[in-house]
Amino acid sequence: MADVEAHDFSDERIDLGSGVTLPKSWNARVSGEQDVPGTITVRVEWDDTLGRTAVVFAALEREAEGVDITSQVLREVRTHWIMTRSALDVVTVDVDTEDGDKFDRIPVREFLSRVRAQEEREPMESLHAAISVYRVATAISYPPLKLVADTLQISQSTATRLMSRARDSGLAPEVRIQEPRRAPAVDPFNPGGSYDPMAPHHGPSRPGGPSMGR
Repeated sequence: MADVEAHDFSDERIDLGSGVTLPKSWNARVSGEQDVPGTITVRVEWDDTLGRTAVVFAALEREAEGVDITSQVLREVRTHWIMTRSALDVVTVDVDTEDGDKFDRIPVREFLSRVRAQEEREPMESLHAAISVYRVATAISYPPLKLVADTLQISQSTATRLMSRARDSGLAPEVRIQEPRRAPAVDPFNPGGSYDPMAPHHGPSRPGGPSMGR
């Protein structure tokens, strides 16, 4: 199993709204990747033009003498997977405390688990939860509508309607309804586990999400 370590975080953080923040840049080091005989180093930066994170540098150092870094080996380096997997360790979400006067900054995986676990929500709570999850997806470079659907345990069409409403109401003008890319093979709820990114989540169609953010 590949070991992913995020390090050298930028002190400057990008605020995407809904309490979702991430470092402007960070490095990720990966060892133990299948069919890659060496250590991969990737640098990730926030890209204003793309409106998401992007890999700006990638390198592969061989693990020992006798190994040749060929084009075939380089094709096995999953830069998007590394970017998303490492982002799950550095993206955070500020959520309301119980007294409502302050915010707790929690890891993005904990946030997604909280949203997924909550079953009953008012319509506006569902809308704001969907917006928060959409912004988390942007931060971790993951298809946003898929993450909204999987986290809130609703259909993709319901997720699309929620995000269309969020965009048209001005609550989330950055929303794009068409998915920009295929999901990397990362389970946002259990990053170390096996995962089929093409498998849809089959859950009950119900609104979802706690009242979040600032």
